[in-house]
Order: sequence, then C-alpha cells, then structure tokens
Amino acid sequence: MGDAKSGKSSLAAELLGQRMKDETKDTIALDYQKGNKTNKDGQRANINVYELGGGRHFEDLLEAALVSPGNAHNTTVCIVLDLTNPGNTIENLRNWMNKIREETQKAVY
Repeated sequence: MGDAKSGKSSLAAELLGQRMKDETKDTIALDYQKGNKTNKDGQRANINVYELGGGRHFEDLLEAALVSPGNAHNTTVCIVLDLTNPGNTIENLRNWMNKIREETQKAVY
C-alpha cells in the first residue's frame, strides 16, 4: 500500500520473483497475486500479495486484505511512499499507519 506511482507493483513483482514489464499499467483498487517461495530450510511457502492501488482513493479496500480470518496476524504490510514530493511524505506515512491500525483493530476484535 502507499502513494500512487511509488513502486508498489515493482515491489510485488520482486516478492513473487516475477519480471517487471517495461510498461506497466496503474493498479486500480485491490490487486491480488499469489506465488510460492522456498525458505532457507528448503520448505515451500505460499505467498499472497495484495496491492492497494490508487493511493488514498481506495484505502477502504484495505479491509478486504486484513480482516479475513487470520490474515492480520500473518501479514506483513509494506508502505511505499513517493519521495519525489517530500512535502507530503510524513503526512502520507501517518495516514497509512493510522489506516493499518484501524483495520487491524477490526480484525483482532
């Protein structure tokens, strides 16, 4: 999750071991991809990647990724920020962190 055009799709592709295309389309809403990885002990693990596109316009869709049974406790959230506009970076980080807190509280209770 994070700012529009900040590299979320590139990060998701890297996590899944995929090649990024030279031309990528903007992610709209919530995108889901899955893959498998082998850990250092040789065990296979399923990787589920939810990418929240569209910046703050679709932030309410975060609930779909976090509130599913058991997801909040098994999830790593990556906040990706656009550093080309540094004046908004701290405000955007606070917004995303507050949204994560809000949604994980729903998942826990």
